[in-house]
Amino acid sequence: MNEPTPRQALEQRLLQAPFDAELRFDYAELLLAEPDAAAALTQADLLSQQLPAQARPAVLRARALLAAQRPAEALTAYTKARALAGFEPVDALDDLGASAQSSRGPQLQVVGGKAVTASVVAIQNVREEKVRFTSIVGMEALKKTIRIKIIEPYLNPGLFARFRAQAGGGILLYGPPGCGKTMMARAIANECNASFVSVGISDVLNMWLGESERNLAALFDKARAQQPCVLFFDELDALAYSRSKAGSASARTVVNEFLAQLDGVGRENKGLLVLAATNMPWDVDSAMKRPGRFSRQIFVPPPDAAARQAMLEIKLTGIPMEGIDFARMAAATAHYSGADIDGLIELAKESALADSLAQQSDRALVQADFDDAIKQMQPSTLDWLRTVRNVVKYAGEDASYKDVEGYLKETKLL
Repeated sequence: MNEPTPRQALEQRLLQAPFDAELRFDYAELLLAEPDAAAALTQADLLSQQLPAQARPAVLRARALLAAQRPAEALTAYTKARALAGFEPVDALDDLGASAQSSRGPQLQVVGGKAVTASVVAIQNVREEKVRFTSIVGMEALKKTIRIKIIEPYLNPGLFARFRAQAGGGILLYGPPGCGKTMMARAIANECNASFVSVGISDVLNMWLGESERNLAALFDKARAQQPCVLFFDELDALAYSRSKAGSASARTVVNEFLAQLDGVGRENKGLLVLAATNMPWDVDSAMKRPGRFSRQIFVPPPDAAARQAMLEIKLTGIPMEGIDFARMAAATAHYSGADIDGLIELAKESALADSLAQQSDRALVQADFDDAIKQMQPSTLDWLRTVRNVVKYAGEDASYKDVEGYLKETKLL
């Protein structure tokens, strides 16, 4: 019987003790030495989740990114590691930072009206990049669906290859505004350990003939060069408006180019996951939804009561308050979006601040502040839900909105 290789031996030990951080560090170091940068990066991500306040996993991640020939991301990860406990410098990464700085000089960008260096922007970007499913409260059924349909094909390519299923394709997230579709897309990219390219309307549309199509093609090429990559289109209905409703020829040619890029004609789309979000899926061209394009459409509903309660508790952490009944507030905010919850909190704060100024003494937020705020507010999702109720009612045999129909029946809106 053959003796197991050092890698196989460590893998067997990890199966028996999956939470042994030192053992996982040893395994990651062995992977870097082989070299297997992609596998080492996966181990570094697991360690970062296990030890988020320590620099060692972040430095390991930076080294794995550098070994994978992703120097810009390596430098960003290394910059983050400097602010964590137990940081120890790595010569190769220090040299990379010095080389980048000397070749470009101090890079200034305007953020929040202030000129800041690129290192500050990098730290801010890391904060955004680290959005994961654990950062999003509630939506457990949605997360489970996304994990099975989207994330697992990236993390377990061997299993899916046996069924001749490939990672990639297109997924359309739709639902009322303010319910976390964009945050969900960023979390998907991080759960997949993939690059993330976000596309807005202004990144594509141009007044000059042919420029919009050229911009769209360039964005797909950029994403293909970073595979595995999540390419995210916000407000898809503006870029892929139904050609039967479009009033101009230019709008139709943009949709045609979009379809060609999704089909990957003459190009390699394997490892490219195209995500899109829209508040108005009924305005998206029907050709976009056929198999091979945005064939999977996932409804992102308003947060449920448990999620609303968790949002309120998290958002009010560190704010002076007395006698707040979070369960009662969650029950009174049916159909509120995440953005509506933010608005509710700000309205309650205004009431407390007005009293504090009038009485010349500080006071904490109390339940009455929220009760008054709830009376003044109406969920912003209701208009969308009324509209989609009509769409569902007259959809006939179209099963695209089955998830919405289930939500409307569950909430007694249908």
